Amino acid sequence: MAAWFGKEPRPRLKNVFELSSVSLRSTRPFLALKSNPLRIQHRFKTEWKDGSFSASGISFKDLFDLVMSEGVAELNGVFPADVLTDVRQATRAWGHANPVAPPQTYEDRNYHAIESGISPRQKTPHNYHSYNFYRFNQLEDAFRSSLKRVFGPMLQFQNALTGNEAGFEPDAQNRRARPQVIHYPSGGGMFGKHTHPLEPQRVGLILGLSKRGKDFETGGTHFGVGGRDVSSEEDHDIGDLILFRFDIPHWINWVDPVETLDYDSLRGRWTAVLPYY
Repeated sequence: MAAWFGKEPRPRLKNVFELSSVSLRSTRPFLALKSNPLRIQHRFKTEWKDGSFSASGISFKDLFDLVMSEGVAELNGVFPADVLTDVRQATRAWGHANPVAPPQTYEDRNYHAIESGISPRQKTPHNYHSYNFYRFNQLEDAFRSSLKRVFGPMLQFQNALTGNEAGFEPDAQNRRARPQVIHYPSGGGMFGKHTHPLEPQRVGLILGLSKRGKDFETGGTHFGVGGRDVSSEEDHDIGDLILFRFDIPHWINWVDPVETLDYDSLRGRWTAVLPYY
């Protein structure tokens, strides 16, 4: 059994509803009801050329305009499952080798933290383990190379789509791309409804790193588009990349809420995201 990240005894609850800080009553206003959500309507095959990928059959400009107007789109099969399994396992090993930071840590370094409770900034409930690589080029070579197989092409795609010139090093305004791997553990990983400013990100990316039916069973990202709930739960598989207008409401429904909650388990929904600020 791998070592627990924290100093206190490992949380192994029967299910997430035992958490006093994240109760069903406190989260109900922030999560979508299971009432006929829409599926993502705009899905594209992926084309690779010279180490970069794009959406098949649509230009970057038209894809950007589509996301701005329609809110959400998806590219299917961007990365193979074995590459993403390696990223997931390497990230977890890096977490075991580095001490867990306190919740709500906001530092300009590489660190990981377990966030569970009510966000003091966004005022929404959340329950996840975030691995934050804000000094990406300072990571150990082998681990950085593993992550760069994914985050390198993601950054190229994001820049081509948005017209930004983001990099892993700070620009003149001290903005940079900040790779993150997020684990929503089985047993109640979730994130309540929240929004972000549109600029400078413009388009958010969510890459699936785990497979429904194997690594987890239920839960996924939802989006509020035109007053309707658009769900990715049936369509977002391992290797698929969601694109969404960065200022629309979005949330992550409970991941396997009746299972035992164990942050040290590989069970759950894993994603890779690429904030830029």
